[in-house]
Order: sequence, then C-alpha cells, then structure tokens
Amino acid sequence: MNQQPVPFRFLAAMTLAFSLLASCQSTPKEESSPAEPPKPLSFETSQIGDSLEFIWAHRPADITGDGIADLVYINNNGYGGGLYYLKGQVTEGIWEKVLIAAQAPGGGTFAQGDLECADIDFDGDLDIIAAEHTGEWEDSQANSIIYWYENPSWTAHKIGEAPNFIKDVNLADFNKDGKMDLVAMTFETNTLTIFQQNEKSAWEVVQHFENYKNLHEGMGTGDVDGDGWTDIVANAHIFYNPKGDLNSDWGAENLDAKWNTQTGDWSRNGTKSFLQDLDGDGKAEIFMSHSERSGYPLSYYQRQADNAWVEHTIMDSIPACHTLQVFDFDLDGDFDVLAGINKSRGEALGATSFDVFVFKSSEQYQRWEPLLVTNEGIYNGQAVDLEQDGDYDIFRYQTHDATTYNVLKNQIRP
Repeated sequence: MNQQPVPFRFLAAMTLAFSLLASCQSTPKEESSPAEPPKPLSFETSQIGDSLEFIWAHRPADITGDGIADLVYINNNGYGGGLYYLKGQVTEGIWEKVLIAAQAPGGGTFAQGDLECADIDFDGDLDIIAAEHTGEWEDSQANSIIYWYENPSWTAHKIGEAPNFIKDVNLADFNKDGKMDLVAMTFETNTLTIFQQNEKSAWEVVQHFENYKNLHEGMGTGDVDGDGWTDIVANAHIFYNPKGDLNSDWGAENLDAKWNTQTGDWSRNGTKSFLQDLDGDGKAEIFMSHSERSGYPLSYYQRQADNAWVEHTIMDSIPACHTLQVFDFDLDGDFDVLAGINKSRGEALGATSFDVFVFKSSEQYQRWEPLLVTNEGIYNGQAVDLEQDGDYDIFRYQTHDATTYNVLKNQIRP
C-alpha cells in the first residue's frame, strides 16, 4: 500500500509532461522578421549647374547653414573670374547661382587650382579661402594674394602672398592654438608656404619651402606618425609637424620617389593625395594617384612599426586620375575609395572610356571591389553628405573644361 502512490504520481507526471510537449510541438513557433538586407551601393545623377567656366577650384560645403551642402567655386580659373556658390537644394533642378565677390580687394580676379572652406574664426559657420590672381592660363607666374572671406558678411581678410598660381590649399590648426592655419602649394616656383593665424587679419609666414623643385599638385593633411599633430603630404613629400612652434624644423621624408622625380612637360609630378586612418591606430594611411599621366597605380601607403612605409596597390594603372576621396560610401563600417579619370586629359592620353569607380573594401582592406559609377569622367570630385541623411554623395565635374556640374546621389539612404 505504501508503494503504489509512487508509480501513480510518476505516471501522472509523465502524462502531464508528454501532454505539454505535444502542446508545444503542435503550436507553430513565432518567427522573427528577418533584418532588412543592406541596399547595394548605387548613385543617381542630378544636374545642379550650367554655364560654368573652368571651375577647377570648387568645394561642396554647407555655407548657408541650412543643413544642405552648397557648392562654392571660382569661375574661369583659366583666365580669372568671380567667387560664387550654388545654393544647395534637395529637389531636382539647377541650383541658384549666388555671387560672393566679383573681384578681389585689390581689384583683380580670382583664380586657383583648389578651394577650401572651414570655420576659420570658430564662430559656427564656414568661411572661404580665395586667391587674387589673373588666371593660370593668363599668367601662371604672377603672384597670388590669399584672402579668407568671413561668413556671412563676406568681409575679406588678407592672409598673405604666394609666388605664383596656387595649385593646392589646406586648412588645419597646426599648432593647436584654436585657430585655423593655412598651407599653400605652387607649381611654377615649386613652393610650399605655411601661414599661421595669430588674429583674423594677422597671419604670418612660419615656413616657406622652396628647395623642393618637383612640387606641383596633390596635397593632404593628417597625422601620419600618430603623435597627435597634423602633418602635411605634398607630392608624396611628408612634412612632419614640429609639435607646437611652427617656426621650428619640419622634418621631411620622401614617401616614394616615383611620385615626385618625373621629368618632361607640365604633366610631371601631378598627383592627388588623400589621408585617412583606415585601421584606427591614429596613423593616417596616405592614398596616391597620378592626376595627369598614365601608367601609375592607385595606391595607399601604410606606416609600419619600424616607421617604414609599405605600398598597397588598389589598381595597377588608372590614367589622369584627378579625383581621389576615401570615405565609407556603402556604410559597411570600412572605408572605400572614389577615383576616376579626367575626361579631357584621358582623351589626350588615348583613353576611350573615362571610368569613375568606388572601390569597395573587404577583408580588412586586403580586397577592393571596383564599382563602376560612370564612364564619362570626373575632375577634382568631392564626396560629402549632401542632405545630412548619413551617406556620402559625389559632387562631379566631368572634366576641367566642362560647363555643367552634377551631383551623384547615394541611394543607400535615398
């Protein structure tokens, strides 16, 4: 009698267990909705400008402060012109042309090969660098007088002079004093000049390099040695920040002589440079291409633990590669490379297709998949988030003598 309740309770428990199991098995499992797969990277072309002349110096930047990128440019850099911007809009159609200054304070025209916008006086809006010059094709050896235009009054403040036509300019706070400084590079006299900002209308030349006779085009700034100070890369020459006193010696190193020991006509030593820290170690990798000739690779250089540089080739050869930008275009967490051919120069070199690629990175930058964006060329292309929707769009000038301008809108987040 004392033994019977045990198996009875056991059998009852087992019956309940099997009943619950059957109930669970007969009820369909609720499935979670699968994550939406990322959209493939693609771009949609929209024309934003027409009736333009040689706008080699152009820069997309939100100078109106409305959250939409505008396009700042100098018209007719070949023979000198005015300083303008196209007012950005998200709707289709030609953007409104706005004149900033018809002439420089000295009464002359504007002309330069590159243009920069930044908050120079740290008052919350973007200001503009513009140089007074007669035009590269008019008289490339004439001096350039450099100004910065204060937003929104567009008051001109003189920075200083460069000995001829300016090919590249970059803004950075080199000495960490809370004020933007400027570096300018010229071609005819092969100079690199660093201007330190003391006050908004008081700038001084702290360095003037004129013994690098192969400087031409292609400059970038960033911390290449990981010491926390901004360095300069110009035609693959690295100028190391002296960490404070900008009048002190800037140590120099030649990254790779193939980029700056060319001979021949004006197309020698023409490069594009872009600095981006790929792996987050605090040391920027240096991307290089040739802007004028064929037979040169699209590469990046990585600094090793022993301070030696290793070249990684993305594409063996890309002619007249006058666009080089490095951003995460497909939003996968890795940087990609925008590079493409200047159409008119490519034609002179015998090219029949003027490819523009986004090279999508994978396997920790061991592989680069080329995505053809267009085969109609690009000149000094810029990548920026047009409408602050979180992806990078491409501002595209087809070639150096085009009269129209396009934006290639990233469709990852249309």
